[in-house]
Amino acid sequence: MTSSQSLKLVGFTLLVASSISSANALELDWSGQFRAENHFITNYANSQSATGYGVVSGGSDNASFQSLFLRMRPKVVVNDNVYVKSEWWAGDPVYGMFGDAAPYGTDGRQYYSTQSRGSFITAQRFWAEILTDLGVVRLGRMPLNWGLGLIYNGGDGVFDRYVSTGDAISMSAKVGSITFAPSFIKYSMGNSVGGNRNVTAGTLGGTPPSGHGNVSDYSFLLRYENLDEDLDIGVNLIRRNIDAAQDTTSGYLGVTGVPAGSGITIWDIYAKKKLGKVTVAAELPLASGNIGGVPYSTKAVAGEVQFKATSHWDLSAKVGSAPGQSNQASATNPSGFGGFFFHPNYRVGMIMFGYQLGALGGMQSQNNPTATANNLSSPFDNPITNATYISLGTQFGFGASDRWRMRLNFLTASAQQVAAAGSAYFNTWSRKFENNVSGATQGSDLGTEYDLGVSYQLDENLQVAFDMGLFFPGTYYAFSNGGVSNARNTVFANAIRVGINF
Repeated sequence: MTSSQSLKLVGFTLLVASSISSANALELDWSGQFRAENHFITNYANSQSATGYGVVSGGSDNASFQSLFLRMRPKVVVNDNVYVKSEWWAGDPVYGMFGDAAPYGTDGRQYYSTQSRGSFITAQRFWAEILTDLGVVRLGRMPLNWGLGLIYNGGDGVFDRYVSTGDAISMSAKVGSITFAPSFIKYSMGNSVGGNRNVTAGTLGGTPPSGHGNVSDYSFLLRYENLDEDLDIGVNLIRRNIDAAQDTTSGYLGVTGVPAGSGITIWDIYAKKKLGKVTVAAELPLASGNIGGVPYSTKAVAGEVQFKATSHWDLSAKVGSAPGQSNQASATNPSGFGGFFFHPNYRVGMIMFGYQLGALGGMQSQNNPTATANNLSSPFDNPITNATYISLGTQFGFGASDRWRMRLNFLTASAQQVAAAGSAYFNTWSRKFENNVSGATQGSDLGTEYDLGVSYQLDENLQVAFDMGLFFPGTYYAFSNGGVSNARNTVFANAIRVGINF
């Protein structure tokens, strides 16, 4: 064991010991989640070119991988007015693959045993909640959530992978049915508290750009809740400032040049209303400002309708629009930006907006000693963008207490922006502008998908689910930017999941 590992072990032991000794005076509550999954995707390869939207084969047209994740949520009750909450992760919700461990050299790998090999528990969230006469004050690294979760999505579901978390101070006060909550949230300070120079490998370099290295939000939430009328409506006003001198100095949107700050104002409107057996909800983010000096203006919308037909049968519909970026005359000097990405936790289908098929040919773990965090690619990082979609679903409950649930879902979508000859298009997979050198015009059909799932709720803690989907890619994915159209193979996927809440 190295000296660094010994210090980590001693520190963790002291932390546990202090928690136990404090338990005599303070109340300690535990909760958490555990999940294990197996994913199988077949027939996904449809191109030998990485340009455009080709899914490159890695010698096979199927992928099978497993995911494992545990998070614990200890809460300390200091007194009636003060709570200290936290969330600890064992593994990673995105890259927590079976067999993914800190790598050894070739001569040190153990093919007879899967071990953590250097992995340790990390504190991902920890914050205090203080009850005052004015309202609830929250301070620390805390979850962020609002509306349907298009922008702030706390990722509290047992099978969620991405979480909205910020270092924040906020106060939530309620007067009658109205709640207002101002917050200051910070995500990054860049690479220097001074923020006026670029820092690479500990060495100052480059011309001092203007601004600082902060990424922060100023948020003001106003919400009206009427339980008698089953009405919930509100707006979250967010001012997001991204100053210059961040860790990356290559510009924004794939545009090279001198680093520049960004400023975005978002009006995130949310409403939910229940009318008898029907529940309607919608979220409408309106954004404007600039990204790296490039004007930015866009709006998105997502709506959900649920109809409780009987005590055992539900019908649902999801519709939405996530704008894409229009073509530009130049890939290095865009005149404006109008694209919008939903939070990757917001899901409407299993494959089309679930798996990032283009990432399957890359690296998803650090088992190769030459791999670094910078060249990992997530098979789940495929948020809704540049799409107008409609999803129709139904769910049946049967068995004792409806412990068995069967789900059917249909999804179809089309792209709002497509690559055109003689212009630069925005590649939503690489998230940068690329010149269209193929001379072809891209199709707008994103395709259709059919999903079937069944789950069993053993008790209030344990859930087992099986899902499978069939995705028919549309003409949008035929575009390769290399002169040869991609084949559009029908993709089949299935996943079995075990989730435990405790």
